[in-house]
Amino acid sequence: MTLTSGPTAGPITDGAGAPLRLVVVGAGAAGSLVLLHLARHLAAGSEGSRVEVVVLDPNGPVNGAAFCTTDPRHLLNVPASGMSVDPEDRFDFVAHLVAEGLLAEGASPYFFAPRAEWARYLRTRLDEALAAVEGRLVVRHVLAAATSVARDGAGVRVTDSDGSTHEAEHLVLATGLPTVGDDWAPRDLSAQERYVADPWRPGALDAVVDGEGDVLVVGTGLTMVDVAVSVVGSSATGRRVAALSRAGRLPQPHAESYLGEVVPDVSGWGSTLEEIRGAAVAHVREVEATQGSWRPAVDGIRYRVAELWGRLATGERERFLREVAGDWGVRRHRMPPTTAAVVEQAQEDGCLEVAAGRVVAVEEAADGFEVETADGRRIHAAWIVNCTGPRSDVRTLGNPVLDSLLGADGGPALATTDPLGLGLTTSEGRLVGADGELQPVWTLGALRRGELWESTAIPEIRVQAERLAGDLAAVAARCARTPLG
Repeated sequence: MTLTSGPTAGPITDGAGAPLRLVVVGAGAAGSLVLLHLARHLAAGSEGSRVEVVVLDPNGPVNGAAFCTTDPRHLLNVPASGMSVDPEDRFDFVAHLVAEGLLAEGASPYFFAPRAEWARYLRTRLDEALAAVEGRLVVRHVLAAATSVARDGAGVRVTDSDGSTHEAEHLVLATGLPTVGDDWAPRDLSAQERYVADPWRPGALDAVVDGEGDVLVVGTGLTMVDVAVSVVGSSATGRRVAALSRAGRLPQPHAESYLGEVVPDVSGWGSTLEEIRGAAVAHVREVEATQGSWRPAVDGIRYRVAELWGRLATGERERFLREVAGDWGVRRHRMPPTTAAVVEQAQEDGCLEVAAGRVVAVEEAADGFEVETADGRRIHAAWIVNCTGPRSDVRTLGNPVLDSLLGADGGPALATTDPLGLGLTTSEGRLVGADGELQPVWTLGALRRGELWESTAIPEIRVQAERLAGDLAAVAARCARTPLG
């Protein structure tokens, strides 16, 4: 099935120049932000520029793991003032919330909105941008998954799950990390009806939330928090959620009010993990001593993470992942204050238990599972929900598009990864092939973690999307100067 966005349904054929043909894999936040900024660049640029886009995603426009939820209790973990689609217009999302009556005029922008509302906001701004470009950007959504990518002359050829092929001059890979990890499981659970491998697949949690019985969640991060809020908040029958992870740590809560960011001067922080960690700890302690909270220090370091990450050698990065990343993550990726209050109350009421543990055995029972942990504990659960997130090594995800790009399917490699496999190697978002040459393939977001580390949240992705769209608009302008035929 195909869906067309914009006022023009057919291909662009007017004008003296050729349109740029583009395939975007992924219709979530990253892919949608690229289209939005591309439309804005085209509207502001040469009138001769034209772009035809095919978007491949089985879930349709403006979807994606983080924002497909319809539960109003699932809140953004970034304040509204940090969630505008335009990096230069900090309060645009706030203005949207005011216009929709969700935030009072003049109220604090330190407001954690429902994630579904942000998706609606992105759809609104994207539709506005497509209308403003007046048919010079035609977007056709194909409800299918991409399965392989190959070079086609100077461009690319993308095959989808329906067997159709899509030829284009350039490809944007906007999938995030598209495969969940299940390394924790002692056996394959994929065939079990009461096992949810990917809680953000549309509708995946419906049966869990509407059903009965206790729930075991593997993972204790923000995704677990959302599952727990839905399960505990939707039931008056005393259902319980047990959450396990290796360290058993919950995300820290955001402050009750905006505290600002203290951005450090990192020029003297060194280039080894010990030096950087020592300087970061000192910065956090100093800010906490003067301001009464560590949060402004951590939020300030975020602006310097890519620079600091770039200083670390591969071995030091590996040590960071092993020794520091977990502690950084629970402070960096925080719960909204109201969500934290719900979680705390659920723990006090005995509805939510968070513990360190490792699953060593899972057996089916008549009404769910019997689970054993490494310390001998036995847990009976009607449902098991995997909230561990994607595997960190993109080389082991088993995703057909990534395998195709990396040559794991036997074809020529169009992409390489960093030594740890955290992401694809790029030059400012454009893939670098095994031969060192730039490819007609671009990416953003989580697939750039290897070179940026901090590359998974909207404040980073919107900047990458704007720059990537600007580069593609420049390519479109060059195409416009090339006569058709």
